[in-house]
Amino acid sequence: MKEATLIGEGAYGEVYLVKWRGTEVAAKTIRASIASNPMVKNAFMKELALWKKLRHPNIVQFLGVLKQSDRLIFLTEYLRNGSLYDQLRKKGKLDPLTAVAYALDIARGMNYLHQLKPHSIIHRDLTPRNVLQDEAGHLKVTDFGLSKIAQQKDSYGYKMTGGTGSYRYMAPEVYRRESYGKSVDVFSFALIVHEMFLGGPSNREEAAEKVADKTAYEDYRPHLASYIFPEQIKTLLRECWHKNPDRRPSFQEIIDRLEKIHATLQEKIVLGTCCSCMIL
Repeated sequence: MKEATLIGEGAYGEVYLVKWRGTEVAAKTIRASIASNPMVKNAFMKELALWKKLRHPNIVQFLGVLKQSDRLIFLTEYLRNGSLYDQLRKKGKLDPLTAVAYALDIARGMNYLHQLKPHSIIHRDLTPRNVLQDEAGHLKVTDFGLSKIAQQKDSYGYKMTGGTGSYRYMAPEVYRRESYGKSVDVFSFALIVHEMFLGGPSNREEAAEKVADKTAYEDYRPHLASYIFPEQIKTLLRECWHKNPDRRPSFQEIIDRLEKIHATLQEKIVLGTCCSCMIL
């Protein structure tokens, strides 16, 4: 970890930019308060064996682990364009075509994780901070599986939420500490897509935990203004953040529908351009 530059801090630890075998990579540390637990350390090492096998253009590539006795450190590819959170904070809302293209990137990465055999990976902490952009402009999902390691069924009192606003994206059943499955990621995905069209959380003035409480116990959902959200996107989001987890679509279904929406938006742009040419 010599010549390491701190580039970020997440719910589970710090992120450093380091040189590894002559290449810039991200070194992610797991907080000592978490890593010191033997159960967590064992879970981490088991998870690493799985991460090594993962290959998909829309998930951040795991590279290896640094074995240090006092802490857990793993290496991933370094994506210098930053996170979706950074983008939305700098640029505000995205145009519909870009938002849908980004949504497809996230959905494809998540679908890969959910369809892994013999055991699927549930992210559990899908947020704009955990979606990074590569140099080609595509999005990649990162930090999948970390909350599973950190939780360990909350056997030592660690909550999966951290200080990075994860509460805002938390499915009601997770907040209520009920049993849950893959559809918790679909719920989080819907809120991320909502933010891409809006430019950020609609309720950013409210404390994240208060938002999660309202979502879980008052069935609160963000407003879907017709002048911002295309009708097909509104319908999809309502299904994805449905209070009944069994009513939420799978990521494969989401991909199929987003591809059609993306094609429709592209057609409208082409027709609009042609009409403009005819007017001229």
